Amino acid sequence: MSEQLPNDIERLRELLRDYIAEREHTEDMLRDSEERYRSLIERAFYGIYRSSLDGRFLEVNPALVRMLGYDSIDELLRVDIFRDIYVDPMDRAGYIAAAERGDPLPDWVQTRWFRKDRIPITVRITVRPRYDRQGRIEYFEGIVEDVTERQRQEEMLRRSERMAGLGTTLAGVAHELNNPLTAVIGFAQILMRGARDDDERVGLETIHREATRAARIVKDLLTFARRQDGARNEHVDLNAIVEYILSTRRYALETNGVRCILHLDPAAPAVAGDPSQLEQVLLNLLVNAEHALTEALDAPVSANPEGTPRGAIGISTESDGQMVTLQVSDTGCGIAPEHLSRIWDPFWTTKVEGEGTGLGLSVVHGIVSAHGGTIEVTSDVGGGTTFIVRLPVAPPEESGRKRRPSGASTAVAESAETPLDILVIDDESSITSFLSHYLGSRGHAVLTAQSGSEALALARQSDFDVVVCDLRMPGMDGLATMRALRGMPRGERARYVLSTGANISNAINEAVDALGIDAVVPKPYDIEQLRRAVEQA
Repeated sequence: MSEQLPNDIERLRELLRDYIAEREHTEDMLRDSEERYRSLIERAFYGIYRSSLDGRFLEVNPALVRMLGYDSIDELLRVDIFRDIYVDPMDRAGYIAAAERGDPLPDWVQTRWFRKDRIPITVRITVRPRYDRQGRIEYFEGIVEDVTERQRQEEMLRRSERMAGLGTTLAGVAHELNNPLTAVIGFAQILMRGARDDDERVGLETIHREATRAARIVKDLLTFARRQDGARNEHVDLNAIVEYILSTRRYALETNGVRCILHLDPAAPAVAGDPSQLEQVLLNLLVNAEHALTEALDAPVSANPEGTPRGAIGISTESDGQMVTLQVSDTGCGIAPEHLSRIWDPFWTTKVEGEGTGLGLSVVHGIVSAHGGTIEVTSDVGGGTTFIVRLPVAPPEESGRKRRPSGASTAVAESAETPLDILVIDDESSITSFLSHYLGSRGHAVLTAQSGSEALALARQSDFDVVVCDLRMPGMDGLATMRALRGMPRGERARYVLSTGANISNAINEAVDALGIDAVVPKPYDIEQLRRAVEQA
């Protein structure tokens, strides 16, 4: 017995050593597993947390701290989830109630959380309750993903797709409207010159004014439809744009008692862009400011935009060498905060019916974006509004070549007419009728054709000094027609004028240059511009 006891004790010691070694190994494995788990949680891209029923975080990982803009884990552990995190606390109350009923919770739900700075973000969360031995909820475990940027990009894509479809429709509608408006405006201009008395002149001026207003709406539709496609890329002097647009609005501004205060940087470099579109940007912003001022004539002003006196519009330009900034400020009625997010939406307007289409600012936003620029707005209700447009400076090697605005050419004095033989080609009979009447009244001999094939047949029989041809025609379009005419012996020496109511894309500009087309005249016609293009006067 005495001999057996030491052996038993030794075996017990061995068993104890094995047990301790196994336990230490198990503890090492647990520590290693816990460290790996902790490392995984701390390095996770998603926010991970545990929270109590009463709305406190029990544990959070660094990703959640960063996502919500807090300075430390300890700071986030002190917040009240109901008050400080959920934009709508009922979202959390809903899944707590479902968990207490034993209902299954969805894998992922989308909700809105507040960051520390109270900026709301959109998050996707998955939450699971953990129960104690009595089956009561002990805490919740959650995984959080910030999807704010993804949601914004998806919305931009949806908006882009909607706008593309709308743009195609609008382009077609605008083109169909432009042709009858061209005839109405053209004949009105001719008839005004020969009005027999004041009553007749007033009536004709009304027709011309309202048709021109409709044409401006059509131009807005076309610009909106065009968006980023095919803007001309020239070197444009924004100061010259400002001076030109103000010259065209001077009468309206003076009539309404509106002053314009200019602070133009004479050293501002040229920007790269389409001059006619940039004119439209300033014109829309200026008209918007005028409207705001007329609404606020008798309203008290709380705080005018800096440097802009009561009843005035401030326009300034400056450059930091990379961007040229154009700023338009007014002391009008301001824009309500709830409206600021919608001012860029097409067809949205606060104006009464008949005073606006809701396209102006949408067109402005589209043009500025297409030029690689940005536009911002600040507004104070009762204190006025400021629009800030930033556009890239033109490339340094060409920045000295500033182009003046498209309409800034001075009027050309009437000169002695030389009768010309003119071929007019347009598929719209109202337009060929107008052009035949107007050009014929100036002593020119005019033949008309309503298709490319008809024009080629006429050109085989007669010589022409000038060809005026529409761009868009069924069958053979204007460019193909002009190319064919240029290839004919009788067409080599003719002057070619392209006419169109559509926006001119880069591809069309390149074709115009390649064909050596002498002038491009937009529809609806300004008859003085048309005369200069045809007669080279």
